[in-house]
Amino acid sequence: MAQHAVTERKRAPSQRSIAARDRILDAAEQVFAERGFEGASIRDIAERAGVQKANVNFHGGPKEELFERIVARRATVLSEERMAKIQILDAQGDWATHDLLSTFLLPLISRAFSGDSQWGAYARIVAIVSTDTRWRDLAATHFDPVATRVVQMLCSKHPQADPVRVAGALVFSVSSMLALCTSQWRISVLGGANSLNAEDMIQNLLGFCEAGITDSLTPAD
Repeated sequence: MAQHAVTERKRAPSQRSIAARDRILDAAEQVFAERGFEGASIRDIAERAGVQKANVNFHGGPKEELFERIVARRATVLSEERMAKIQILDAQGDWATHDLLSTFLLPLISRAFSGDSQWGAYARIVAIVSTDTRWRDLAATHFDPVATRVVQMLCSKHPQADPVRVAGALVFSVSSMLALCTSQWRISVLGGANSLNAEDMIQNLLGFCEAGITDSLTPAD
């Protein structure tokens, strides 16, 4: 008698399960942003999400795996948007440094300034990843492909440029972007302003970063 392999269909997660997972990931994003990786705990995340610790482990895994999930889910959105726009610029051929830099920086800035607290928290998490070599592989997977493409395009258009100087200027630009996304209060304090005009701040940042990138394209003396 022939035996037939029985393949069980994997049940799709219920709407309730999806909602619980998203609530846990959002809570984890906020807690990691506020307390850093070392300062955050699964208990903190469970309390913020209003679930049991076991639910956090089920939907997100151990703390390091959960942190990686948090980084990955929004990095995918940013990378896809950035790369799509970069490909359009590259196909056009006649692009300016300002255009390329805006394409690279604005996807995160616009979301961080949108009033969505989750994207504000994510900007702080990107800052954690960018400044701690512990997350080097995570950065290499989720952020470096697009950043490397930007450096390549700049160096291709300016063959005399030193790739190391260009990469350095881009890293400085990313640091400035993250400072604007996460430390607007410092600008208010130092500038003696009660409030900031978001568009003015964004344009100020783009001009600042463009000047640094432009300088890096000139061979050092």
